[in-house]
Amino acid sequence: MFYGRDKELKVLEEKYISSKSELCVIYGRRRIGKTSLVKKFIDGKPYAFTFEGIEGERSDYQIRHFAETLINYTKDSFVQGDSFSKWDTAFLYLTEKVIRSKHRKKKVVLFFDEIQWMAAGRSRLVAIIKYFWDSYWKDQGVMLILCGSIASFMINKVISSKALYGRISAEILLKGLGPHEVAKMLKNRRSKEEVLRYQLVFGGVPKYLEEINLDRSFNQNMNTLCFSADSAMLKEIEKIFYSQFRLPENYIRIINLLKDSLLSLNEIALKLGKTSGGSLREALSHLENAEIISSFIPFDKGWSTKFRKYRLFDEYLIFYYKFMAPHIQIISEGVQKKLFEMITKDKFNVWLGFAFERFCLKQAFYLAEKMGFSDQVIAYGPFFSKKVESFQIDLIYKRIDNVITVCEVKHHSKEITPAVILQMERKISLLNIPRGFTVEKALISLYGPDKALHESEYFNYHLAIDDIIP
Repeated sequence: MFYGRDKELKVLEEKYISSKSELCVIYGRRRIGKTSLVKKFIDGKPYAFTFEGIEGERSDYQIRHFAETLINYTKDSFVQGDSFSKWDTAFLYLTEKVIRSKHRKKKVVLFFDEIQWMAAGRSRLVAIIKYFWDSYWKDQGVMLILCGSIASFMINKVISSKALYGRISAEILLKGLGPHEVAKMLKNRRSKEEVLRYQLVFGGVPKYLEEINLDRSFNQNMNTLCFSADSAMLKEIEKIFYSQFRLPENYIRIINLLKDSLLSLNEIALKLGKTSGGSLREALSHLENAEIISSFIPFDKGWSTKFRKYRLFDEYLIFYYKFMAPHIQIISEGVQKKLFEMITKDKFNVWLGFAFERFCLKQAFYLAEKMGFSDQVIAYGPFFSKKVESFQIDLIYKRIDNVITVCEVKHHSKEITPAVILQMERKISLLNIPRGFTVEKALISLYGPDKALHESEYFNYHLAIDDIIP
């Protein structure tokens, strides 16, 4: 089943119905649903052709696989896949048999999936695509979709390449599903609290969520998916890095630093023994585009500030390093039952509190939309103070309408009492509010304020689980 992605489908549909050829690029981390998105888009379209790169194979194999797929589409019994030794000849055949076909009356969609594998990791294929786009395809009613999951290749060799400069008409960085989309995906067959817990552990990654058995409880699913010898998620750590990044060891070193710390670029460079130059910045950018890490800046600083901090932000990786990595041996032995309960005992509820804070940060625009000011937000993030070590604001918004919205995030099993007011007042007193700005206050919690806190009218906004997960 397919859920959500309305915005992305709208972008693709607009390109499809346009009067000219369109070159679109879709990228994002593995498991995020890129292929499913395009398959949903092309469903029912009469002239749509999918070609998939094969991981780990050389160029000659990629060309042969492409040619065999193409011949299967054209039903041409006079040509064999090994008739094509170069991309040029395969693309010429594609041009003559498909793009210039006299029978088609609508735009032809060419979907090149996992383009980095199709190209065998090199830029030569992109240069050839540029030649055929300019010489044969751009005036023939073609919609070409280049899709890939290796961030460095997609950004450096495709999006930022000189070959395709000025030719890309749509660029989609596909990210995780939103809370409302996850709720639909889980068919509302579990409680909202349980749906939220799944999001706090697995994020909005569709492939992970597909593994959930909706006829079993959260604890049962966690034992099956994460804490058994043959669990689906046990080997995922390797796939995340080794299938998604070139030189994965370099990325893993960064993650090992950020799994327990909030660090600046200079701090990361110092700990790695590297300079804070282009290669490290690029690696951090790739990790951020894959939603594995995230960076935050103080609300009172500019975008290029040196006070930007990075932290691990992938829900599953955070859970893995906290509860699974230290116990890999016992998990792999597969002898103990109910390992999830044994390993996380007395720790999981505390972890959920921090996970809920990260969830609110990741869904900051979604929450702002729920509160009615998403169109006013110009910056958001957590806020820390070097002067007071224990001082933290979970989420703060700076708005174009001269309002600072300060949020208190609470993952409590009960309604929030007026005791929170003193905590909020202390935090706000330590803020350096810009002149002319109004401070508004928001409470984001599971069950909202109790009667006394609600009647105090202290908070301008309340969001509870019923608001967050419709």
